[in-house]
Amino acid sequence: MTVMRSLHWPALLASLALLVGCGGDQPAQDTLDAANGMDSAALSDRMSKSKKIFYSIPSPMETAALLKKAGAEYNKNVLNDPNKNSSYTAASKQALNLGVYGADLSYASVYNNTHESMLFTAAAQNLAKQLNISTAFSQETVDRMEANQANRDSLLNIISETYWDMDQYLKTNERENISALMIAGGWVEGLYIATQVAKTNDTPELRQRIAEQKLSLGDLIALVSTYQTDEPALAGVLADLHTLEGLFASTAQGTSGSATTEEGGVTVIGGGGTTASLTDAELAAIREKTAAIRNTYIN
Repeated sequence: MTVMRSLHWPALLASLALLVGCGGDQPAQDTLDAANGMDSAALSDRMSKSKKIFYSIPSPMETAALLKKAGAEYNKNVLNDPNKNSSYTAASKQALNLGVYGADLSYASVYNNTHESMLFTAAAQNLAKQLNISTAFSQETVDRMEANQANRDSLLNIISETYWDMDQYLKTNERENISALMIAGGWVEGLYIATQVAKTNDTPELRQRIAEQKLSLGDLIALVSTYQTDEPALAGVLADLHTLEGLFASTAQGTSGSATTEEGGVTVIGGGGTTASLTDAELAAIREKTAAIRNTYIN
């Protein structure tokens, strides 16, 4: 660990980028038309839904913080292999896995795993470059990561800020569909990690957080639904989310109040006043389907 902290992030990330980004000639990307000929009113409605979900959906950092609080140990085996990022050549796959790696990066950082954090940063950096949004992983960002590598809370804030910047850049440049896929990928990965961890750390608090995803799932479906379903990638993601919606349908939902708490410097939203719950059968079904969906995104 001491040796790792003595290394410099910029140089190491440059090396990792070469390792996780190498590959042969890439085939043409799929096409994702952001505007789809929508009028200004429809675009405004989409922006409103996008903003709502960004603020309402539990972030990967919040989920990771809860997992640690539940006593779960770090398990890199549940995360996506950062070396696979070069195999994602379609824009839709790149967007989905940019979200997936964001969730994995948050998870690794919450557990102070510097080496894994750098691997996922390099993977996300390469995907952002392929999607022409690499400005979010500028040298300034990497320098800030280096300066705060021993400060988990500051590093988590930088990660959150980086993904926020990418989201805003995509919206500003009318590429909201990429942002929607990125958010969907991160949400699915967060749910996947939580349901996998629940196998060995099935606490009432963790089970409640999983049940609460029923609410954010509704917002996510509303966002993705604003796009034309003749785009195969978006149609496929929407179908996946509707499948999960069916599994969450019978989830017991209590009062709708929410609260924010600080857990190791990470603001965790939700859980205050809610009595959401899952039966063993519901949790098992959600875990199985989430794993199946997630595997189609990363493979």
